[in-house]
Amino acid sequence: MRLITRLIPRLVRSRRRISFVSSTSILISLIIILFVINHNQESKVSLNKPVKTHVKQLVLSHNVTTLFQKTIPIPKKITWPLDEQGRSLKTDFLVLDWTGFFGAAAGEGERVQCPSSNAMFTWTRQQNRIDDIDFIISHDAGAGSSIPFDRLSLNKDRQQYTMAFIIESEVHSSTGDAWARFNFKMTYNLDDSYPEPATYFDMNPFIIDLLKPPVVPFESKDKQADVVWIISNCHAHNGRELFVQQLMLELKVDSYGGCLNNRQGYGARMVDNFAAYKNYKFVIAIENSNCQDYVSEKLILAVSSGSIPIVAGFNGRPDYRRYMPEHSYINVFDYSSIKELANDLKRIGSNKTLYESYLWYKKHDNDISKLREMPLNEKLKHLADTIGSNTTMMIDGIAAKEKSENKVCKLIRFVRQTPWQEISAHKKTARADSSIACLPGRCIMNYFDSPQKKTSTTIRS
Repeated sequence: MRLITRLIPRLVRSRRRISFVSSTSILISLIIILFVINHNQESKVSLNKPVKTHVKQLVLSHNVTTLFQKTIPIPKKITWPLDEQGRSLKTDFLVLDWTGFFGAAAGEGERVQCPSSNAMFTWTRQQNRIDDIDFIISHDAGAGSSIPFDRLSLNKDRQQYTMAFIIESEVHSSTGDAWARFNFKMTYNLDDSYPEPATYFDMNPFIIDLLKPPVVPFESKDKQADVVWIISNCHAHNGRELFVQQLMLELKVDSYGGCLNNRQGYGARMVDNFAAYKNYKFVIAIENSNCQDYVSEKLILAVSSGSIPIVAGFNGRPDYRRYMPEHSYINVFDYSSIKELANDLKRIGSNKTLYESYLWYKKHDNDISKLREMPLNEKLKHLADTIGSNTTMMIDGIAAKEKSENKVCKLIRFVRQTPWQEISAHKKTARADSSIACLPGRCIMNYFDSPQKKTSTTIRS
């Protein structure tokens, strides 16, 4: 307004010839502009002032009028939603592959569906996204020692979990307290894993492999040798190559691999192994270490071929009853000498009826083509009907423990079914050392060299 009072005298005293109308128009325009500017300034000031409401409150001695600032809370975006029990309601998870183990199998930004929980997750290797991740996955706990555990939260506002997994034996991977830092520990050990094991077994095809007829019938098996062995690791912890070398002195064993090679025709790839296995009556499927529950793809391929597996399990390291029907394999620890084992293999291999008695579980009325299309729970029912629902494999073995699902999908299903408080309270444990979980080095030959033999409980014919 001061500006207007200053301009009016100047316009009046102006020597220029300006018409009255023009002068009036200029003044009106200035007034309007100044009014708008003044109004905007007052609006900004009012917006910055708290909104106050007068509320009369009756106090014991006198009436007072108190000014309250009216505040409206801004809705918070809930990125970690929970139900009333504390179970995750998320359907889209972010998973950080800390050690880069998955390589090309899980590229940056790759999305994976988890049908069991109607959810999905996205892989990332960007460690700077740690504030946003739901899971950090480490291949072997020892390799995850650099994870900033103190930056992760597990409470009602944010649930960030860590998981270490391994499917190598304790002899060839880390053990000890490093594993106790992780919320979840997933190994091939069926009992020590939380919440579920991480095994070599996909039960969907494994059940089919168990129940389908042999690929090659007894009469068409190789005539030169009854036993096949294909291995490239010639320095196994348990000394298996020394055992096979002694076995070769007692009967014909065809070895296509790099160890004790005596025959050509197949490579060392698993597909080649299967092509060879199906033509022999017996397949040596002994692991490189004798550890609790350490059973790998060697047994799976032998079963798939329809031949009888030769395994080595003593004192629950491993217990093959957890992976196979009873009377379906040959356990070398059931014999007092390698010569006795060789003689029994010759006896079984020369008698069709006796040989096929080890494949008894393949004789049933199931339609394999229809069985392939069934969900896992239906396959398990048919397997239980065939081998018995009370067998170790069904009650306390691989059929009861392995849900055949992506490892991360197992975790997602679990956190959506389990309150975070329960997971947080779960006691984290170290991984047992190989001296506890496994038999000592060269255990197979040590057994046969010992003057006193201890046999397992496996029933022999």
